[in-house]
Amino acid sequence: MSQGDNDTEWAVVGERIRLARESNGMSVRELSRRVQVSASHVSQVERGLASFSVRALYNVVSELGISMDSLFEETPAPGEEPAELPADDVVATSPDTSLEEAGIVLRSTDRPTISMSSGPRWERLTAKPETKAEFIEVIYAPAPGAEPPADFIRHDGREYGIIVRGRLNVQVGFGRSVLEVGDSIAFDSSIPHRFWNSEEAEVQAVWFVLDRLDDGTQEDFPSAAGTATHLHGF
Repeated sequence: MSQGDNDTEWAVVGERIRLARESNGMSVRELSRRVQVSASHVSQVERGLASFSVRALYNVVSELGISMDSLFEETPAPGEEPAELPADDVVATSPDTSLEEAGIVLRSTDRPTISMSSGPRWERLTAKPETKAEFIEVIYAPAPGAEPPADFIRHDGREYGIIVRGRLNVQVGFGRSVLEVGDSIAFDSSIPHRFWNSEEAEVQAVWFVLDRLDDGTQEDFPSAAGTATHLHGF
């Protein structure tokens, strides 16, 4: 992916973040305080001049009450209304509707993409934004001998992943492991965690992130309270 493509992605993402912030009646300074990123950097991201790390982006969407998926949506041309895909059940009643038109199938060449400042590239694997979930492929660039990222990530929900290519370093809480092709992982996302590639080859992984629900089902998630709070430096 070229730098130009990356700049275009973040111009779109930054604009969506700005609109969400303003709709919440929140200033740039207040958002920067909440996500622990400088106000100048938040302003640059909103103008498409910079990008967030994975940790910072998770913090931003959490504070603004928006889904990560919403940042991947296609941007309509000026003057056009956003395209609305029909409901899934349309294909059961209309023989003229393809699975692509129904928003059920997404071709690999059409995946919405975001490249993070911290290195990984995210590609959404669903044709439509999902509610309370993200289904993504993440590409970790080669980084021989790389050290773990300084920042840990933590957010509500539960995370599931499988390695398709390469070897990925993972840390969840105090525990560390190296995942190889075919290895999988599942954990409570509120436990501080981080992933990094320290190999000469690219890593390809598929992740499913299920957000914590607000309708009384959150007890289905094992609680990390009392665990994360005792981890020094998180």
